[in-house]
Amino acid sequence: MRPFTNASIGFRHWFVCLICALACTAFAQEDRGALITALEGKATLVKGIEKRPLAPFERLEAGDVVSLEQGKLTIVFFLTGRQETWQGTGKLEVGPGEGKGSGLPAPEAKTLAPFLVKQIARTPTLLAQGRAGVMRLRAIATPEAIAKVEETYKRLRMETPAEDLAPEMYRLSALFDMKAFEALDVAVKELEVSRPNHNEAKLLANLYRKALKNVQEAR
Repeated sequence: MRPFTNASIGFRHWFVCLICALACTAFAQEDRGALITALEGKATLVKGIEKRPLAPFERLEAGDVVSLEQGKLTIVFFLTGRQETWQGTGKLEVGPGEGKGSGLPAPEAKTLAPFLVKQIARTPTLLAQGRAGVMRLRAIATPEAIAKVEETYKRLRMETPAEDLAPEMYRLSALFDMKAFEALDVAVKELEVSRPNHNEAKLLANLYRKALKNVQEAR
C-alpha cells in the first residue's frame, strides 16, 4: 500500500478546501436571489436597453432593476428572509438581501421565518431559471410528516393576512418535496376552490399542476 506523503496530504487538504469554497460560493450566489410572490399593475424588468414585463413567481437576481408603473409588487429575498411590498410608480433595484427604491415610497417589510423562506425559494417558477425551475424530490412522505406540514400550514394561515399566499406556498412546496402527491393534489384543489378569483392563487395552482404532470410523465 502506497504511504501518504506530506505533499499528497497537503494536496488533498487543498482540494477539499477548494470544493468547499466553490460549494459555499454557489450557495451564496443562489441565496442572493429573490422571488416575486404577488403583483398588481405593471412591472417591467430593465436590463440595459432590454425590457420585458414581469409576472408573479418569477425569480429576480441581485442587480436587477424593476420599473413599477402604478403597481404593487411583493418580493421575498432568500438571503435575509425579508418580504417587501412596494407600491407606486418608480424603480426598484434588487439587492442581495433587500430592495432599494427610487421614486417609490418606503416598502412595507417584515422578516419571514427561515423554514418558510426555504420552501418559498423552492416554488416552481414561470421561467426555468436555475434551481427554481428544477423540482427536488428527496424527502419521504410519511403520515406524520404530512400531518406536521398541514399543522404548520394551518398555524401560518391563522397568523398571515388573507391576501398573502406565503402559507400556501409553504404547504405546496413542502408536500411536493416529500413526494406526497395525493396530498398535494388535494391542497391544489383547496387553493383553487378557496380563491376562485385570485390571480396569484390561480397561477400558483397551475404551476404545481404542471409540476405534477412532469412527475407523472417522467415515471
